[in-house]
Amino acid sequence: MLIDRYAQFRIHIENLSKNLQKYENSKLSSLGMRGIHALTLFQLSRRADGMTVTEIATACEVDKALISRVVVELIEAGHVVYLEPETKNYRRKMVLTPRGRACLRRVTLLICSSIRDIKDEITVEELNAFFKVMMALNAVFSGEVATADAAEEQGE
Repeated sequence: MLIDRYAQFRIHIENLSKNLQKYENSKLSSLGMRGIHALTLFQLSRRADGMTVTEIATACEVDKALISRVVVELIEAGHVVYLEPETKNYRRKMVLTPRGRACLRRVTLLICSSIRDIKDEITVEELNAFFKVMMALNAVFSGEVATADAAEEQGE
């Protein structure tokens, strides 16, 4: 039945999310970090001119309050600094410090090891198909597909 498939799907998604978080945190705990710290460092590394809390939150698809707390922790650890003097924190750009870049290199090594573990269990083609399905489901559940379909129906 369709409802059974939905229940199974929902349970697997919840478990995947929890297990991914546990896995990330176990790998990153040796660096005193969690997955969201690593993701924040990664996003900052992509923009040499720096990013604001709002830009990081948007890139990570999480709320600004979470990134604000994470940024405070990263600043205290010496991984991130603000470029600008005191202004509204959501508008201040920040960049990685040399210590932050070194930490990101260690994080990258841990992630590469994890990716190798995944490749031992799943082929590249299967992994690509999985990502394609996950992006499609995210688009459907976020309303992006419905919005695109409605615009198409209205001739936009």
